[in-house]
Amino acid sequence: MIAHDQSPADGVHAPKTSGSGSSARGIMYGMLLAFAFITLLTACGLSDDDKQKGAEHQHGSETWQTTASPDVLPDFLSNHTEHTSDLYRAVHQHADIMAQMNCYCGCMDGLAVETPHDSLLRCYLAEHPAGEDGVTWTDHSTSCGICKKEMEMVIDLTKQGKTPEEVHAAIDEAFKPNKAS
Repeated sequence: MIAHDQSPADGVHAPKTSGSGSSARGIMYGMLLAFAFITLLTACGLSDDDKQKGAEHQHGSETWQTTASPDVLPDFLSNHTEHTSDLYRAVHQHADIMAQMNCYCGCMDGLAVETPHDSLLRCYLAEHPAGEDGVTWTDHSTSCGICKKEMEMVIDLTKQGKTPEEVHAAIDEAFKPNKAS
C-alpha cells in the first residue's frame, strides 16, 4: 500500500516513494560503470595483430587502414585477389615513380572520389609519406582497373630497366585521353 502525504495548503495527495528513484539511478550508474570497465578491458586486451593493424575506417567512398609498416598489408585485401595484394606489396618499392605518375581513372579530377588524388601513389596509399605511426592504405585501387593496369605497367617497365621518365611517357601514351585541338 502506498502512503500519501497531504499538503495542508492544497489538499492534493502525492504518492510517497520509498527510494524507487534512487534504486533506478543506482542501477543505471552500475550499468554505466560496467560498460566503462568492459570497454577498458577490451582496449587493453588488443592482440599484437590488432596493434600491427589499425581499424578500417571510411573516408568518403574509400576505406582506409593504417598498418605498422609497408610490409604489413591492410585487412581489406583479404576480399580481393592475390594479384591485387601483389600490386599493393609492390607499392613501397615503386613509391617514388608512382608519386610522379598521373592516374587516368578520374580520381585526380575528383570524378571518382570526393577528394582528388595527386598521383597514382594516392590510389594505393591514403597518406604519403608514411608517418611514424605506420602506413595508411586506401582501397581505391582494389576496384579500379585503370589504377591496377597503371601499377602493372610501372612494375613491368621498371623491371625492363626503363627510367621514371620513360615509365611516365608510356603510361601517358596508354591512358591519357586524346583531346581534339
